[in-house]
Amino acid sequence: MGKVKSNPDKLNPLGTYQKYIQECEDLKSELALNNKELSFLQQLLDRYFDEIVHTENLDEVRESLMRFQDLCYNCGRLKKRVEDQHQLLVDIMNGALDYDPTSLQKEQTWIEKCKSSIMKDCKTVKKEILNIANEVIQMNKDNNDLVFQA
Repeated sequence: MGKVKSNPDKLNPLGTYQKYIQECEDLKSELALNNKELSFLQQLLDRYFDEIVHTENLDEVRESLMRFQDLCYNCGRLKKRVEDQHQLLVDIMNGALDYDPTSLQKEQTWIEKCKSSIMKDCKTVKKEILNIANEVIQMNKDNNDLVFQA
């Protein structure tokens, strides 16, 4: 008699969906923290915008700002999909909906892949924006030192 391969979703779908729900909740928490960081970076950009546009590396600054805007958009998009997925999983657990396990799995996989990409992009963009702000702050400090020396 041959071995029967078991599918964990068929044997324990509730456990799998509970795991997915926990992953969604964890990701929602990560995205909330990420949103706070993006908000801080936006405030930093707003504060130093006039000085930033007068820097010598305007093309690099423009590219960094475009990456920042893309990141903000992608975070919002991911947040919406995670919330939708979370609600769908809760509805499934409550027996309120019929569902396609394959599409559910694909969406969960997409969410995880997107999360990895966004977290990587966030680190890069955060570093770029902080470097830009640091250059502006240093330039202002140097200009103030020259004023006080004169």
